Amino acid sequence: MVFLDTDVIINFLRKEPNAVNLIEKLKEDEEPLKTTTINEFELWKGAYRKKTEEAHNSVKKLLSELEISSLTSTASRKAAEIFEDLQSQGETTDVLDVMIASIAITNKEMLATQNKRHFGRIPELKIMPEI
Repeated sequence: MVFLDTDVIINFLRKEPNAVNLIEKLKEDEEPLKTTTINEFELWKGAYRKKTEEAHNSVKKLLSELEISSLTSTASRKAAEIFEDLQSQGETTDVLDVMIASIAITNKEMLATQNKRHFGRIPELKIMPEI
């Protein structure tokens, strides 16, 4: 099982082959397509930035096909732990990425992302090897 990061979803909407192939493979394997409420926020933020009805409709349609997991109290606590661990090592990272990672970790899911630079610093997070 795998959560789709925002970059993979955006690349799918842009019809980039790697993202399209991944999502088609997940569908073929009858894997549920999942993401997080944090990724949902990032997608809506992009749609509002574009200010077009087409962008809003694309995001709305795609999100209706995904299972969306929330930032629970457990995931929130894990996010704080990860954030502080990274800070204590002198690593700065995007708090939204930390929240996404914590949701994946607490749900025992892998993350499909092309942003391995940010997410690769989180030891507990399982990242899908190749996209």
